[in-house]
Amino acid sequence: MPSKHLHHKLVIYILCSALFIAGIAISFAFISEFSRSQEHTEVMLNQLMDTVEKTAAIAAYSRDKVIAKDVIDGLLRNDSVFSASISSDNIILAEKSKTALTKDTSQLARSLHSPFAKQQLIGQLIISPNIQFNLMEAKHAAYASAINSLLLITVTTVILLVLVRSNISHPLLTVSNTVHAIKAGKQNRIPLLESHKHNELGRLIDDINDLLINQEIKFKQEEILRKSMQHMEQQLRHIFDSSSAGLFLLDNFGHLINYNSTLLTVLHCETKPSLTFTNKDFATLFIKEKREFQLMLSNALQSAELQSQDFSLQQHQTPAIWIHCLLSKVIDASGKERIEGVVFDVTKRVLSEQATQHKADHDSLTGLLLRQATRERFNHHTTGNDFPKVSVFLLDLDGFKQANDTHGHDVGDIVLRRTAQRLSACVRVGDLVCRLGGDEFLIIVLDNNTYDGALDIAEKMITNIQSPISINNNLSVQVGASIGIAITPQHGLNFDNLVKSADESMYEVKRQGKNGLGIMLANQIQVKLFRPHS
Repeated sequence: MPSKHLHHKLVIYILCSALFIAGIAISFAFISEFSRSQEHTEVMLNQLMDTVEKTAAIAAYSRDKVIAKDVIDGLLRNDSVFSASISSDNIILAEKSKTALTKDTSQLARSLHSPFAKQQLIGQLIISPNIQFNLMEAKHAAYASAINSLLLITVTTVILLVLVRSNISHPLLTVSNTVHAIKAGKQNRIPLLESHKHNELGRLIDDINDLLINQEIKFKQEEILRKSMQHMEQQLRHIFDSSSAGLFLLDNFGHLINYNSTLLTVLHCETKPSLTFTNKDFATLFIKEKREFQLMLSNALQSAELQSQDFSLQQHQTPAIWIHCLLSKVIDASGKERIEGVVFDVTKRVLSEQATQHKADHDSLTGLLLRQATRERFNHHTTGNDFPKVSVFLLDLDGFKQANDTHGHDVGDIVLRRTAQRLSACVRVGDLVCRLGGDEFLIIVLDNNTYDGALDIAEKMITNIQSPISINNNLSVQVGASIGIAITPQHGLNFDNLVKSADESMYEVKRQGKNGLGIMLANQIQVKLFRPHS
């Protein structure tokens, strides 16, 4: 198992490095000693050859093999000689070698001269060095160097181990154990080491203690801030949950991320507290006008302005439930766009506004539209349509003033209400039926501008209006109607021109005898009168 102590690792690194260097040094020492041994052997062999040269020369001169053999045997007694030979005139007198040893490839040769004539060459003495001897001497020297190196390395390693452990590893271990045992925010400190007070280790301890002090200060500050944030979060959560408004957060696709409990109350989903609406489309779940909400969401994402609008809920209830919705774009902590929303239940306000608007738009007696409301709806229908198909009927009751004066205003009011009902029955629900005032009515039939169709509708109105109106068991009243007709585009395209044309035709009907219909054709008003029902 690898050592976990720093001083062990340091000593191992030093030991390996020292052994590697010692191995290189021993190798160089071996090579150097071997070379020196070879040089020494060569010197010794030359000295031996100097010693036996005269005796070898006599043996060569006399060609005495006995003397030559004695010389060779004497030479081979030396450990540095592998082989030797004496020859005379290319005749070997004596030759011998140590077959058990390794022969060197190099040879030393000495020419032999006559004892009586120094210039006369009579033979040759050849000696081969013993390489094994040189190797043994080199090995002995290398072994001695290795032993000395190992002893020196061992002693040095032990000393380093003791010094590193006592001066570096043990103090560092003390510091490490102390730091490991210190808890965040506590007042524990690393004790100062007197023997290391003024060196790098002492400086490290001072720096660590300074960091611990700063950490303790920051930890206490963070603890205070965390408690403050928790308290603030609780307050905000209480405000969020107890708010009278429904609060919610959407992603940029309109899906719910978070919402408070009041939202369910505002949206009338408090009966389903177990359901979760997170990650579901807000508009699909609750809003009836989905396209308008998606447009409002898109506007909120594209601009930094607050968007607001009223919506009715996706509920099958009568009357409808209305909310007022506010949307604004925010950027969350991750940099993503989000939509904050607020909703209020404004059903009472909307219903009150609708009632007020209905009262402003409708005649209180008959319940029919008034002139301005009719104009607005006509314009809304024809806006964007260059060739609208519209038929306009301006109607004035015949005989109403006489009935009203004869039988009183109450009877007159009944006649007006029944007339309004009969006119409404002659057209479709989407068409416009208006009381202009007194006994004058305006009817606008949308998406129909044919001549024959307009005549049929006018005749139907006259027929219905001429039917007697029963007031009580003893009284019934009968009135007629003069109707002026205008159709697009012959008589105009806007509201005022059409009403003016119908008004002119209606007065022409009255001028010619009342209780009929009139329409402008080829710059001339054509009138058709009807006989009153008996």
